[in-house]
Amino acid sequence: MLSPRLTECLECSNISSLLSEIDCRLTELAKDEYNNVVFSLNRPIQGIAISDLLNYKRILTHRLCNPDYACHFTTNKIASRVKLLKNK
Repeated sequence: MLSPRLTECLECSNISSLLSEIDCRLTELAKDEYNNVVFSLNRPIQGIAISDLLNYKRILTHRLCNPDYACHFTTNKIASRVKLLKNK
C-alpha cells in the first residue's frame, strides 16, 4: 500500500504547530460527538481517528520536552501521519 509522506515542508515539522492542528481536529470531532448525543443524530464518529490523534499528541508532547523520545521515528514521519489523520 502506498502512503504519502511530506517532504521539504519546514512548517509541518514544527511540533507546536502539529499539536495545535491535532487540538483543532479533536475539537471538531468532539463537537460532532456532542451533537450526536444531544440531538440524537446517529452520525458515524471516527473513534479510531480520535484515539490515534490522542496517541500522536502524547508522543509529540513528550518529544517537545525530550527530543530523544521515540528517536527511531523522525518528526517528518510523525507529521505526515498526523496530516493524514487530520484529513481523514
